[in-house]
Amino acid sequence: MKINVLKLGTTCIDKATELEGTLTHWAIDMGQRIDYLFQPKGLDERGLPVNKLILEEERLGITENDFETVDVPFDIIGSIVASKASGYTGMAIGFVRHINGCFHVVIQPKGISQKSGTPIQKCEFDLRECTGDKIIELSEKDLAQSKKDTPSPADTVDQDLPLCVSQTLFQH
Repeated sequence: MKINVLKLGTTCIDKATELEGTLTHWAIDMGQRIDYLFQPKGLDERGLPVNKLILEEERLGITENDFETVDVPFDIIGSIVASKASGYTGMAIGFVRHINGCFHVVIQPKGISQKSGTPIQKCEFDLRECTGDKIIELSEKDLAQSKKDTPSPADTVDQDLPLCVSQTLFQH
């Protein structure tokens, strides 16, 4: 499914806070709602980046030139998928696109944690590293090229970051 989204890396203004920042991620859920992760410019008192904001398109000061068309494998949403590496299995409930173009699928397992009695936590995985009836697996050559063109942040940064992004974007 082709959708029109704001280009990641776009610098824009949040109309409410009047902060300038950069769009670093977007997420699409089962209802096809898109949220953007907006990183305001600036550092806090500890010298760390100011907290990111989750914003909808209508809140951003943007132009028509800030959009691009992206092909999203939306037919995967609602199907059962699994991480090849971990075996983590559940329903695909959304996607996160990272600034480098990498797609991650958000997986929500069935059931509750026996220890806490709460629903099992959803997790985000590089789509290329998952299997499922609706996922088209790439050949080794195509997979290597895809990873070169759009490397997964999970391969290059702290493993907690992708989960933090998905927890932030999918808390609604």
